[in-house]
Amino acid sequence: YAAPLKVTLRLIVFDIDEDTGAKSIKDIKEQSVYMGDMPLMTNNGTFIVNGTERVIVSQMHRSPGVFFDHDKGKSHSSGKLLFAARVIPYRGSWLDIEFDAKDIVYARIDRRRKIPVTSLLMALGMDGEEILSTFYTKSDYQRDGKGWRIPFTPETLKGAKAITEMVDADTGEVVVEAGKKLTPRLLRQLADKGLKALKATDEDLYGNYLAEDIVNYST
Repeated sequence: YAAPLKVTLRLIVFDIDEDTGAKSIKDIKEQSVYMGDMPLMTNNGTFIVNGTERVIVSQMHRSPGVFFDHDKGKSHSSGKLLFAARVIPYRGSWLDIEFDAKDIVYARIDRRRKIPVTSLLMALGMDGEEILSTFYTKSDYQRDGKGWRIPFTPETLKGAKAITEMVDADTGEVVVEAGKKLTPRLLRQLADKGLKALKATDEDLYGNYLAEDIVNYST
């Protein structure tokens, strides 16, 4: 079930003249060297290796890169699309990032048990504040008398709808009526008029999360 593989090797020894630097052949040796046994294919298209019958199966190799996909709504009864991303390196472990039905993000390494993606980010050296700053939009509320003021940032308000009246924190003027959609044109007009900050109340803070610890420096 095997045949010996022998290779004929040739060794050529040269002699170099010290005066002229000319190189001439001094000796040539050839020898048949045994490299090992090569399995022979049987009539069934198999090979006998160490007394066991084996076959050769072609294997597909995934190209390295980042691939995005979703489950086409088949994983959950509601039909919600669950998105996922897969990072395939040239060498090393595969990394999968996936959402569940509650929009919680998980990570898998080499298709093993899933872990919260925050655990992976912390293992890469990020702390809680860095994670929040990277993936969440922060709003800076500043105390202004009995109320609050928040910077006017058109890029974060684009496409939203004003739930309550939007009031200029400096002049007290109502700049947007409640229920009006914040279009790019409207936001651009407000910026051109010099709107810098909006007035906010304590109720506007309800339901928000703190991005940083609040510290009383006097204590």
